[in-house]
Amino acid sequence: MATRTHRVVIVGGGAAGVELATRLGKQAAFEVALVDRDPSHFWKPRLHELAAGLLGDGEEAVPFLSHGTTHGYRYEPGAVHRVDTATKQVALAEVHLPGTDELILPARTLGYDTLVLAFGSRVNDFGTPGVLDYCDMLDSPTQAVRLRRRILALALRTAGDPSHKIRIGIVGAGATGVELAAELHHAFNDMHRYGGLAPATKLDITLMDMAPRVLPAVDPRTSAWAQRILEHMGVHVRVGVGVKSVQEGSFTLTDGAHIPCDIQVWAAGVVGHEFVTTLGPFELSRDRRIIVDAHLAAKGVEDVYAIGDCAFAASSPEGTVVPPTAQAAHQQASWLAKALPALVEGRATAPFRYHAKGTLVSLGARQAAGEVPSVPPGRSVLPLRGWLAKMLYVSLEQMHRVTLHGWVRATALWLADRLRRTTYPPVKLH
Repeated sequence: MATRTHRVVIVGGGAAGVELATRLGKQAAFEVALVDRDPSHFWKPRLHELAAGLLGDGEEAVPFLSHGTTHGYRYEPGAVHRVDTATKQVALAEVHLPGTDELILPARTLGYDTLVLAFGSRVNDFGTPGVLDYCDMLDSPTQAVRLRRRILALALRTAGDPSHKIRIGIVGAGATGVELAAELHHAFNDMHRYGGLAPATKLDITLMDMAPRVLPAVDPRTSAWAQRILEHMGVHVRVGVGVKSVQEGSFTLTDGAHIPCDIQVWAAGVVGHEFVTTLGPFELSRDRRIIVDAHLAAKGVEDVYAIGDCAFAASSPEGTVVPPTAQAAHQQASWLAKALPALVEGRATAPFRYHAKGTLVSLGARQAAGEVPSVPPGRSVLPLRGWLAKMLYVSLEQMHRVTLHGWVRATALWLADRLRRTTYPPVKLH
């Protein structure tokens, strides 16, 4: 067996980071370490299901310790607070037992030969007053579980009052906001069926966005169809109007309207983490993402790459920016895993090119909306709606599982999901 000599440190265990670690861990030339403050990976496109109670705590989590042992990489817990590109050292903060001051690991440094930054992004509050004080967000499983518990508590508190509406305001009519609104409708019907709580008719959801329509990135026909589905569920859609400020219990819109809410969710766009501004000598875009070149290398430094949501990458010579999506993260991780052996040896390799495969958005238990590129390219997109779109949507996570576990284990996990749903309620009532 060849001796591993080239040290690769990957910061961030999201879709991009964990897929890259899985692929590089199988290559004998690399010694791979994955750094993350959380002990497990959760596929971010399913956070809205976790928030709605359609997934349980840890149900889809992939523990880094066991996964790394199986796939040839080492897990290093901790948050990165500084990168010294001159000495090629990554500084990690202390690790404490969650919720306590008990020290588990002291502050330490890791040396690297190649560093890959893949620590994702966070929801963009656009500087709107009150957002950080009063709104729930969906950046992490911890936030999603907290939101789910708040929603369940409200459902329990109002179960005996049929006249009380549960008012939920969601800012952001992109994929996350639309999916959360639809899944909440689905979850409340299941709460009523399996737990005797309020049905979805007690929900009063308002979906707001300054864009002129829901899902503004897709074809207008697909957007209009998705909006009809939401309105049929009883969701109030307010588009073409922004949020001026947020107060406890209400949103103030730019047209002067006030939207009273029991629960306020902010799901409008993404921006880079604030810590990246002091992380190292990296060139940043206006939205605090690390600017990379055509080979995903961070500009201005050597032997550092950035992929996923934290990277600001052009998808073509014309300068179109790669979108911060799981699809893009997967493509970048796959490309870098294949290209890195050549890059570290200084050999020429073709640049990264992003290929849009389409968009799919879940609209509840049995339907979804989306579109795929037409064949041949250049014509209008091919819209997808209903159960076929839902099947393709579900397959996306299955392909992510295949990347992380292989076909055999991924198939076993899929079968386990099906069996579990025949035994337990589809919504988590705890």
